[in-house]
Amino acid sequence: MSIIYAFLGMYFMYSLPIGAGDEGLFIADIEFINRHGWFNAIKKGISVPHSILAYPLSLIFEPFIALRLLNIILLVILYGYFYYRNKPTVTFFIYLTFFIGTCKVFFMGTNDSLFVVCLAIFFNEVHQFNLNKTWGQSLALSVLLICIFTRALIVMYLPAVLICLFYIYRIKGFSKRGYVIPVFAFMVFMLMNLPAIAANGKLSYDRKSPPEDVNVSWAQRQYLAQLMVNEGKLSNYQHPSFKATQDYVDKNGERSLPKTLFQGVLFNPILTIKEFFKDAADILKYGTRQLGLILIIVLGYLMQRMLKRKIFDFENSIPIALLITIAAFALIIISFIELRWFVGIFISTIVFYTFLEQTNKTSKLMSKLNLLTITLLMIYGTVKIIPQL
Repeated sequence: MSIIYAFLGMYFMYSLPIGAGDEGLFIADIEFINRHGWFNAIKKGISVPHSILAYPLSLIFEPFIALRLLNIILLVILYGYFYYRNKPTVTFFIYLTFFIGTCKVFFMGTNDSLFVVCLAIFFNEVHQFNLNKTWGQSLALSVLLICIFTRALIVMYLPAVLICLFYIYRIKGFSKRGYVIPVFAFMVFMLMNLPAIAANGKLSYDRKSPPEDVNVSWAQRQYLAQLMVNEGKLSNYQHPSFKATQDYVDKNGERSLPKTLFQGVLFNPILTIKEFFKDAADILKYGTRQLGLILIIVLGYLMQRMLKRKIFDFENSIPIALLITIAAFALIIISFIELRWFVGIFISTIVFYTFLEQTNKTSKLMSKLNLLTITLLMIYGTVKIIPQL
């Protein structure tokens, strides 16, 4: 049933207009490369690893087809990786396929899929070290580098990544040989990013640049959106225009809105605390819609370990990474949470949950309740999708 559900989700996403959402940005990137070349494209700002993979396909297919085909290829790679690396149970693939059908990031032509696959592989290698005391260090660090050069979103995952690396370092899990390929990959990516570094002083990333006639940032627009939603002047999941944001700054002064997301954390501490708990609750609520009871069970298991003062056990690395990631996103002031940001860590949470099932660290009753919940969610989702096809 999970396969049917995933195909329905894919069919629904493919029925949306070409270039919907962020897909149009990546179609424009390929067209920009064709017109102006790689040097100018990197200087402008593109996702370099993603473009390297998508561009050859665009020489054969239309850009939007190339982007979507790349995502399907990456999805197949992800399934193949888990099949050969983890030797998982059928239930793992049921959980994963349900989640893929719900999150739908693999069905639109963006760089989310590359970021997600690499992040999921990194966290899984950390988990494999916990199970077998061996891990693919070269693979894990290489895919982590791809994440770093693919999306600036990696900044939000850095606390979780560093915790995982600290756990491995603490028990001497690194080897000198495991650095060879990652160091070479790092140098190659840095060389490819030189046009962006020379022109802008930072790595090349896709950016939703504001119009040239305004002098406000995306962070200011996001922060203003949250203020307006709280005041009832804007509905949820909406943003004010950049012009409205500029008008607000002109009226209230340059310091009326924080210019970066990180400035926003300390801009109004009381608002930050309120939004932290609201966003954390939203993540858990909507995460449950995508994962059934898996999210709650894994976090509950972590709380249990904390009460037993076993928080520093390496086994807790993935649950702690999950908790830290949720906290990091809940802490920043944004108008609404997008669950596609969590797909990488949520896939790792599914892996960890199946480990709990296989080792009888969660009760059979909870496993059955989770499977029932996922089944009901699939039925509900199918009923909601079919009339829209």
